[in-house]
Amino acid sequence: MTRSWMLYGAAGYTGTLIAKHAVERGHRPLLAGRSAPAIAALAEELELPYRVLALDDPAAVLAALLGVDLVLNAAGPFLRTAAPLVDACLNSGVHYLDIGNELQVYRALYDLNERAQRAGVSVIPGVGFGVVATNCLARFVNDAVGGADRLEVASRIACAQAGPGAAATMRENLPFGGWARQNGRLEPQQLFSQATTIVFPDGPHRAVAMPTGDLEAAFRATGAPNVVAYSVQADPAALEAKVPDGDGAASDAYRSFGWAKATGPDGATVEALVQTGDSYAFTAASSVRAVEEVLGAAAPGASSPATAFGVDFPLSIPGTSRTDTVLY
Repeated sequence: MTRSWMLYGAAGYTGTLIAKHAVERGHRPLLAGRSAPAIAALAEELELPYRVLALDDPAAVLAALLGVDLVLNAAGPFLRTAAPLVDACLNSGVHYLDIGNELQVYRALYDLNERAQRAGVSVIPGVGFGVVATNCLARFVNDAVGGADRLEVASRIACAQAGPGAAATMRENLPFGGWARQNGRLEPQQLFSQATTIVFPDGPHRAVAMPTGDLEAAFRATGAPNVVAYSVQADPAALEAKVPDGDGAASDAYRSFGWAKATGPDGATVEALVQTGDSYAFTAASSVRAVEEVLGAAAPGASSPATAFGVDFPLSIPGTSRTDTVLY
């Protein structure tokens, strides 16, 4: 039986990339979003069905999910879009995925775990680059030290063009301030108060703590009681270097990285690094792969990407590789 899925926010920058990649893989998602002209134009270009859908009418959202098995939400800020969509999904028995990385949203979605299990629905936020790479690495290094006491994760994005949604999402979430996980609990921190230096293949880069969904996702994936999430800005000069990708072919000039470091109770430390190309291209590929995984064999409940798909999931994206180093 053919499974039907909806791509919400399809006419946005990232949503359009996802829609085009989905078509390349043989999918025919139902495109949806608020802007009738933009959705109609994209649907005509890709020869896909579409639905104009605002999220301020719960009855309309429920009606829009008739015949849909899964929703992939690509419309940020997710503080505004996740709640109405996931509520409708849970009431309709429809799986919910998104590409967000917003801490407050993750807290709310993971609190829905029991409700999702009762509904037989998968709820998996963070199926784009920013969490897939870091979360799967967090689980990888955690397992390598036999259970981490402290986890540090970071992402470093590089792309040909950044979508406008990232800046809007940042503005929406900054008022919540900084956070870190300490002794199993999320604790408020001064925003950007923690900093570190991370060594990438092209040299050291400074990273600052960011209150991202990683703080919840890493805890869900590993149980590590202490977690810090960092953000790293790519060095513009580094974007000029072309390197081989994971398949040995010449890649684009953009290198994005996920990084994780686990420290065990005995002090043993393992670092791991995922390297890929344009982070937006990775998001398009990983989100469609996540859709395929969930439609193929869904486990009900609210999960992180590593829990749902395993530590090697990023390696299923072409041009992606992983390295690890054991430190003592």
